[in-house]
Amino acid sequence: MLLTSIFFAFLLGVGQAQPPLMKTEKITIPWAVTDWEPYYIQEGPNANMGRVDRLRRILEENLKDYQLTDVQADMPKTIELWKLDKNICSGSALMTPEREQLAYFTALSFQVPLEYVLVTARAKVLEGSPPEVSLKELIKNKMWRGVFVKDRSYGPEIDRLLKDVSARDGHLTLKKSVTDGYTSLMKMVEKKRFDYMIEYEAVVRAYNEKIFPAKPLLTRAVKESRPSAIFHLACTKNPWGRDVVRKVDQLLQKLALTNEYQRAVESWLEPDLQKKNRKLLDEFYQKRAQGPWMTVPQ
Repeated sequence: MLLTSIFFAFLLGVGQAQPPLMKTEKITIPWAVTDWEPYYIQEGPNANMGRVDRLRRILEENLKDYQLTDVQADMPKTIELWKLDKNICSGSALMTPEREQLAYFTALSFQVPLEYVLVTARAKVLEGSPPEVSLKELIKNKMWRGVFVKDRSYGPEIDRLLKDVSARDGHLTLKKSVTDGYTSLMKMVEKKRFDYMIEYEAVVRAYNEKIFPAKPLLTRAVKESRPSAIFHLACTKNPWGRDVVRKVDQLLQKLALTNEYQRAVESWLEPDLQKKNRKLLDEFYQKRAQGPWMTVPQ
């Protein structure tokens, strides 16, 4: 009986000597979000169902070691944080040479159509204009006040036009940051604080549909636009960002041909546009699945 008691006491001692299992801490990914439907939807019945919102959810479900945390930051604010070497990722970044100095990139989504339109609440701005408005010619007209976002990329051709805008051009405003999201600019144009801006057609359509039947914003295609573009995941150019981009790039190679991923990429896309751009979309999925598509050195 004594030996038995000693034996059980020994087993109990061994059990107590074992350290408790530690729960592995997840690595946080600060994720930039802004008010910009249909890419980010922050309120209403479709909250968190925007195109980039859905892609974010897919990443989080598959990156078991990471926890994504929303941070209110438009692209100018995100760039400021990159410059300060603060960890943050954007899921809707266009890649430019300047941004490549600050962040690592991997192809996240193919956007069709990604055509810019002139946005105005003043019909006179569009009087006599052709089906496609030349932004180059419009910004020369000092009768109308335009507003743009500094450090937002509008595509290479438009970026070159805006690079020449200086403080002496009082009829043009470059806002340094739009913390409330790009939707706030459309509200300014609607209230006629500015005469025009440019934005993606899908974003303006979403704005007008929310305030149906008023639909106060008028649009016209912009000549210097481009029909499609790649939205990248872009993370701070440091060891943390390098590791995140590598992980995501590997994950996207596996997910690119899945229905879940493709439904997210094509969400909020009109059926006729899906059909029209089917070949381009399928080519993107195939290339995304074939191998690395990132700026991180392999």
